[in-house]
Amino acid sequence: MSILAAPSELGLTYVSVDAIDKLLKVAREEFDYVVVDAGSVLDLQRKHLFDSSTTIYLVTQAGIPELRNSHRLISQLSATGGPRLEILLNRYDARSQEIDEEHITKALTRPPDWKIPNDYAAVRHMQNTATPLTEGNSPISRAIRKMTQSICGQSADVQEKKKKFSLFG
Repeated sequence: MSILAAPSELGLTYVSVDAIDKLLKVAREEFDYVVVDAGSVLDLQRKHLFDSSTTIYLVTQAGIPELRNSHRLISQLSATGGPRLEILLNRYDARSQEIDEEHITKALTRPPDWKIPNDYAAVRHMQNTATPLTEGNSPISRAIRKMTQSICGQSADVQEKKKKFSLFG
């Protein structure tokens, strides 16, 4: 796994469309999976970046502003066709949801494909220790591993068996 992170210093930098296209082309040639965090605002000027995507993962939360923005984005993406869209509901806690699943589904025009549980303690531990979240055995770690395995076409049973026979834990 490789990560091309944001610059360590904030500053205004213009990156041309051609430069981004070249970077994505190289990444696609080198890696089986390329994930791009496109931020929280869809820039219709740069929508072409999604043209070669096979799947777009819309990450949202179960709050009124997030659901409204997600609904708008889903409508725009559906109107233009294109890559498959999967919806990931982040920080989900069924017990303390003020908005029930029926209303979430109605707002998104369909049920979310993935629900990542709210797990503040595990995320905080990951941030403070700089260890990958998926190395733990918390509810959020298990949900992310399950999603990743599904995306990569691996069964959870195969991964668990491999883990049991590992020399390093």
